[in-house]
Amino acid sequence: MAADKAQSLGSSSENGDAALYGDIDGVDPQLIKSYLCKVDLHIIPLAFAMYFFSVIDRNNVGNAKVAGMDTYLGLQGNQFNWIVSAFFFTYIFFEVPSNMILKKVGPRLWIPFIAVIWSVLVGCMAAAKSYGTLVAVRVLMGVFEAGFVPGFIYMTSFWYTKRQQAPRLALFFSSGTFAGIWAGPLAERLQKINGSLMGYQYIFIIEACVTVVIAIIMAIVWQNYPETASFLTEKERESALKMLAHDKALSPKANYSPRQVFKALSDWTVWAYAIIFWAAALGGTSQAIFGPTLIEAMGYTSTRAQILSAVPSACGFASQIISMFLPRLYTRFSVWIMFFSALACTFYAVLACVHSPHVRFAFLCLSSFALSPNMPLVSVWMSSNVLGVTKKGVASACTVMLGGVAGLIGSHVYRTQDAPQYKFGHVFNS
Repeated sequence: MAADKAQSLGSSSENGDAALYGDIDGVDPQLIKSYLCKVDLHIIPLAFAMYFFSVIDRNNVGNAKVAGMDTYLGLQGNQFNWIVSAFFFTYIFFEVPSNMILKKVGPRLWIPFIAVIWSVLVGCMAAAKSYGTLVAVRVLMGVFEAGFVPGFIYMTSFWYTKRQQAPRLALFFSSGTFAGIWAGPLAERLQKINGSLMGYQYIFIIEACVTVVIAIIMAIVWQNYPETASFLTEKERESALKMLAHDKALSPKANYSPRQVFKALSDWTVWAYAIIFWAAALGGTSQAIFGPTLIEAMGYTSTRAQILSAVPSACGFASQIISMFLPRLYTRFSVWIMFFSALACTFYAVLACVHSPHVRFAFLCLSSFALSPNMPLVSVWMSSNVLGVTKKGVASACTVMLGGVAGLIGSHVYRTQDAPQYKFGHVFNS
């Protein structure tokens, strides 16, 4: 596998910036700082907000279940698990095609477009009256939401050097965990709306509307590439392009080649990164969806479970923020990934064995803390070591595709017949 050494996240001082950019002919460090500030302000806040609500849109079916959706629609047995997993059947197959379309159309139009479509589908879930309808809507959601995460990873490769990309991807992934902090309390408030609809229906409708608003703003504010960005001065653009060329960042002029796509798909290192990402995503995905259900099974009321589901997510968010700085202490990503994987394995094993509700809740939080850093760490490790416009686009899509496979499997590890201990799911995740 490619070497797993990478530059440390971010720059620690003005001298560090000078050392990073000063040796490149024609690059002014002050212009680079100005460039990064402008790019960050235009891209990162909206990407953070969009991933925040995409995770909520994807997983709010779990909150809707606790709010009474399964009872209202008469779901039986493991039908809810199949509703959850339906999303991932299409999600795992549309990652690579979506990145190919993104390269043709540009991220400014493609990402907001798919966001609007999946949001409309989330809203349609409020109108679903049967198990079959919910499955159909979730299948369509997977088609369109598949392109967002690999598309953003791919997009940042055009704007940032590998060193600059690392902390921004860590921050991006942390927004998904941050969404888990607010998903439960937000759903608890929305289900209490006193209107003509069922409480769980308001969860779908209102959260979908927020995503549409973010997508519209994104289409207005985002730019496709630094070569054409209107918010940059010519001097900032010139320095930035020299810096990116020196770092071998991707160029929008490069084209996808079908031959190169197949060559990338046959490279075992691409799949090695994807498999590691799959292992990292398995526990996180299942816990994000079934967190309220697991907590409710500990003896808490549905309303209390919605609120308490924020605590494990807060632990995961904290560990992802910490992961932004870990490679500054030690630059081998593989070591950190193995460390957090071992912790998560241990915590899940304990969670499967104990019976006290308070101890189970504590280890649920610890499991989330141990699981959460690995997804951004694997993504940055992959992006730092895979070169070439086609190969990087395919690799980022395959990585997230295997994350979708993790979601498909994770949808079935916490089975109804295993309540309230859910030992099988905990052992499987460990």
